[in-house]
Amino acid sequence: MKRLSLYLMLVVLAAGSVRAQEVNLTANSEIQKVNLFLSGAQVIRTAQVSLPSGLSRVVISGLTGKLDPASIQVSPKNDLLILSVSSKSTTAVNTKKLPIIKMLKDTLATLRYSFAEEQNNEFVLKQQESLLLVNKELKGDKGVVLIDLEDALIIYQKQLTQIKKGQLDSKMRQAELELKIEETQNRLREFEYSNTQNEYEIVLTVSTKTAQRNASFEVSYFVQNASWMPVYDIRVNDLKSPVKLQYKARLYNTSGENWDNVNLHLSSGNPNLSGVPPELQPQRLIYTDAQKSSGKGVYNSYRGVDNNGYQEYEGQIVQKSKAKKNDLNINFEFEVNTKVRVPSDREGLLIDLAEHQLNGHYSYRTVPKKDVSAFLLTNITGWEDLSLLPGVANIYFESTYLGDTYIEPGITGDTLDISLGRDRGVVVERNKLPEFCTTNFSGSKKKEILVYEIVVKNVKKEAVSIQILDQVPLSTNKEIDVDVKDISGAEWNKETGELQWLKTIAPGETIKLRISYEVRFPKDKVLIGL
Repeated sequence: MKRLSLYLMLVVLAAGSVRAQEVNLTANSEIQKVNLFLSGAQVIRTAQVSLPSGLSRVVISGLTGKLDPASIQVSPKNDLLILSVSSKSTTAVNTKKLPIIKMLKDTLATLRYSFAEEQNNEFVLKQQESLLLVNKELKGDKGVVLIDLEDALIIYQKQLTQIKKGQLDSKMRQAELELKIEETQNRLREFEYSNTQNEYEIVLTVSTKTAQRNASFEVSYFVQNASWMPVYDIRVNDLKSPVKLQYKARLYNTSGENWDNVNLHLSSGNPNLSGVPPELQPQRLIYTDAQKSSGKGVYNSYRGVDNNGYQEYEGQIVQKSKAKKNDLNINFEFEVNTKVRVPSDREGLLIDLAEHQLNGHYSYRTVPKKDVSAFLLTNITGWEDLSLLPGVANIYFESTYLGDTYIEPGITGDTLDISLGRDRGVVVERNKLPEFCTTNFSGSKKKEILVYEIVVKNVKKEAVSIQILDQVPLSTNKEIDVDVKDISGAEWNKETGELQWLKTIAPGETIKLRISYEVRFPKDKVLIGL
């Protein structure tokens, strides 16, 4: 028992000796690199400190309060041993606001000094008043002649009036100073509160056999308040030039710390995926009460959504997008060639990543029933190997911004179809020909013959390839008969009623296409959609 007590005492003494020899140090750190993901960022810092031999306690402070403490990793770059790593949350005032805080504190100190001076002034005046009141009755002693009573009253009144006025002035100045002190204190308190931010500090216990003047550590941690998104510019100078695809990235950093002159690495990977393989749990089968079916499927009770999957929006019915499978499971990496500065704010910083020249096949498309315009399209090929991610693409044709589109590599085919807008060099008309349109009645049936003509003229100096789309109506009732008479050789989709012509029109050439059909239906019915 005595041996055990002696042993414990030696352990305690040894621990105290080690703690007494431990040196407390502060290491300065700077951000060197940021691995930015589509959601979140890994920040990599380098910290340096001069270490003596033996044990040292190193504090790395000033880290953002938005970091994930579970993601902190520290590795030494020198021959030393890290015994422990811990972190804790602290509060600190924004360093950019320190000059204003110092000014407010200096103002407060000046006001308090002036207030103390006024208190001293009031004290002196009170002492003068007491002295005057004590000696207000002056009388001779042992035959000394008294001052004339009238002169004494004048002197007494004058001095007491001055003293009382001085006291009143001092009290008023003290009241003003108290108000200014209170206002300054409130401003200082509110300013410090609004500019106080949470920070983290990392505490290391390290051991080294020899002193190291420039010991360095690599510190990394993860923050959620950062991201990047791909942005594209698709530029077409003219119809004889290749398509220029500019790959850009918009960077967002609201992590609470600026990334100044850092190496930036962009990744499309998911940093939140666990590196540990999942485990299977037993799959147990149990009975449960069967639920009665309503016969109506699943009812969507969300406001503004009907049972057909349509969403009401500002008086319109907009069909909700259905989920599409994206087979793009590849992790793309981008190393930015130059160091960048990304401030911690809500503005997105746009940087260039790459530029590619792509082959584009140009053609036109028109749907004159809806819009008598010819739209210039480009079918881009060779984009599959460019590590494209889903994102918005801005469209420019002949240096004019036309709008934007959305690139979805995971569900796009071999070609990327982009509209370059309307081209006035191809003139399109669609007219109803009333001289060929008739309405007749036969028994209980009403018969209508409708004839339309599409005119396309190429006023450009080169031939154009154009896709022309139109349609013939579909019957939704056996009482309604549709007999197509003439479609000018169009490809006819009888399931949808769509008509398609693929034409090449020479410079200055005009083509005409005719559509005619006959519709028969009961004469006592009003037909909608004709």
